[in-house]
Amino acid sequence: MEINDLRIFQMVAYEKSISKTALNLGYAQSNITMRIKVLENELNTALFTRNNRGVTATPHGEKLLKYADKIITLVDEATEEFSSSKISSKLTIGATQTISASRLPKLFALFYDKNPSVSLVLKTEKQEVLLDKLSKNELDGAFIYDEYPSIKFKEIFSFMEETVLISSTPIKDINNITTPIIVNTDNYCPYGKLLKKWFAINNLSPVNILEFDTLESILNGVNSGLGVSLLPKSILPKDNDFHVYDLGEDFNKLKLKFVINDHVKLNASLKSFIDISKEYINR
Repeated sequence: MEINDLRIFQMVAYEKSISKTALNLGYAQSNITMRIKVLENELNTALFTRNNRGVTATPHGEKLLKYADKIITLVDEATEEFSSSKISSKLTIGATQTISASRLPKLFALFYDKNPSVSLVLKTEKQEVLLDKLSKNELDGAFIYDEYPSIKFKEIFSFMEETVLISSTPIKDINNITTPIIVNTDNYCPYGKLLKKWFAINNLSPVNILEFDTLESILNGVNSGLGVSLLPKSILPKDNDFHVYDLGEDFNKLKLKFVINDHVKLNASLKSFIDISKEYINR
């Protein structure tokens, strides 16, 4: 049984598709099919059943997948143990625009200072896009919000982000906001969801809801008097002229998480990034 055959089998099992696996690995589909057939012949059992959407692991396939995960992890650990201890690689991290602006510039600077040989790449997307890329191993890890609709990912650490309501002019009565609220178009964005929830719990209705694509446009919208918005306090410029308000317990903090693909082993670069991140966040 070849380790490369197990790697191919593992990816087919998680992708549930021979064509996607072939595309990810740069192989012909016929080659993927042949390697799976070799495993099936060696084990004298069917590992997958075909359906309209691709393939599904049989009970024997599910059993082999558990062994494959363990074997591949051990082989990767052994390879790393006997390889050079010097970190030199590419690390691709994903985050939403808001998280990218609030936490990552300083964190990336700290990481690069200790790991100058690592090519560090930041992918900024909406959360649903980040999770899709992470599931396809196009990202090494991603900063996301507390809620995510999948068990494919493993939480490595989490932290709380302070949130504030901002306005260009003083708000005389916080329970009588007379301007629209400005939120992100990202349906997963928790800041807009939290602000809408605050209105609902207080039996209030926003005058209007304006949706902007970018953090910059939201800040500019608030600054020009278009409306108010709930954002991380850490992203506000030091010399800003915003009027800042605390909406109280349950609305002044949000939980953020760093997650990785559940079946992918941590490499040396990612381990270093995680260690530096934890140290930075816990300061």
